[in-house]
Amino acid sequence: MPRKKKTPVEDLIIPPQDQKICGTICICQMTAVLSTVALVYLTVAIYMPYMRAVQSGIDTSPVMCTTTRAVIIETCTWGSCGEWCLSKTSGACAQIYVSLRHNGSNLLFVNCTNSANKTCYGIDQENAKKYRCIADECKNLTGTFNCTQGTCINITDAFECDFRETDSPLKCSGRRGKINCIAMHGLQNCVRGTCERIRTPYNCDRRCVDIPTRNKNVIVLSGDRVYLSQCQKAVLLNNTEQEIWTEDQNNILMASCFNVNNTSRGIEALDCINGSVLDRSALTDLTNFTFLNYLNIYNATILDKDRQIAPPEQDLLLANESRLLINLEGCVNTLRDECKEFLREFGKDGTDHNARARFPCFYSEKIPGTVIARFNLSETYREFMIGFFVPCILLIVSCLTLILCQRTVEVGDDAKMRFKKKGEAALHMPMDSTLDNIDDALSDPGGGDTSPVP
Repeated sequence: MPRKKKTPVEDLIIPPQDQKICGTICICQMTAVLSTVALVYLTVAIYMPYMRAVQSGIDTSPVMCTTTRAVIIETCTWGSCGEWCLSKTSGACAQIYVSLRHNGSNLLFVNCTNSANKTCYGIDQENAKKYRCIADECKNLTGTFNCTQGTCINITDAFECDFRETDSPLKCSGRRGKINCIAMHGLQNCVRGTCERIRTPYNCDRRCVDIPTRNKNVIVLSGDRVYLSQCQKAVLLNNTEQEIWTEDQNNILMASCFNVNNTSRGIEALDCINGSVLDRSALTDLTNFTFLNYLNIYNATILDKDRQIAPPEQDLLLANESRLLINLEGCVNTLRDECKEFLREFGKDGTDHNARARFPCFYSEKIPGTVIARFNLSETYREFMIGFFVPCILLIVSCLTLILCQRTVEVGDDAKMRFKKKGEAALHMPMDSTLDNIDDALSDPGGGDTSPVP
């Protein structure tokens, strides 16, 4: 196939243009349009949330929240997290309720030896195998199962449940098995596809045994983990370092803390509550996770008689049940499935017999019934400054550049854009005057004075 000949420049309908001029105009036009669109979009995404954050009155110092309930509502007026703020929440949504309290005490355990820690794994709800009765997967269930509307998870390996009363059995096998168990809910004791719902009261112990307590005088619970050690003393983790307990008391200090870190100074425990002391005879050489949790909640001998250091949780309580939102809007605009991760982390309400979610949160004294998981006023201000000034500056610069191009660029008779030459306007003026004189001369029929003779 012969190569197509290049059209000569003089034969082009529109001649080649100056790339610098065309490129500048195109880039400025595109920048102006995108900056305008950005200002409209950021009004909802950044500007309005910033104004609400400033006017909300929320304290920037975090308090502590513990998840009490996480439910899925088919038709709801609010949700803890939505994936797109520009659309109103409709249909099913997740609602998380939390208990709100003041922060506990920060403790430092000094000169600790013989330390040990144990993590008591529960059931991973995300990765655990789920049996769907509607798909006829419940016909051979055997063991203890936690079921939610016909979807069951096997918890036999993680929990040992003690119970006395059950409901009438449901047969999940056979022709009507799917229909019988399509709405099966609650804790179920199953044998070869025949399941009985376990009635309350029942006790499910975490299969986390053989926790070594011999020669340990400090026990700290943190979620599903247990920290044990032999320490010389415990002090407040502040400038005063007030001594609150020593090993000379010949007892066991126990507390529930949000976070535990092993540092060069000792073991740092943050946000400690339910501080108590146990008699050494209360524990044997080995114990289990359930018994330690029971002692932490119901032990009557508190650590501080004035109830100021690691006090009972009820002394710090601000609200029993508050709504939890991911932020002030209750939604995000990133479209990166943030809500899925948020619900997985903060939606742990203990119904699966795992530890409840415990995390820092923010609230306003005016509205204690609503708490916020993410609130950073300085970060919001920084986003506002960047989101406002960057598109504004780009819009102004691009518009000024386009105005300058309008004043300095012209299109010649050859349809080609070029910069105006200096003094070009002055050169055009005499030429125009000469043309006017020629027109006047051509319109004169005689060449002399045409006025009538008196």
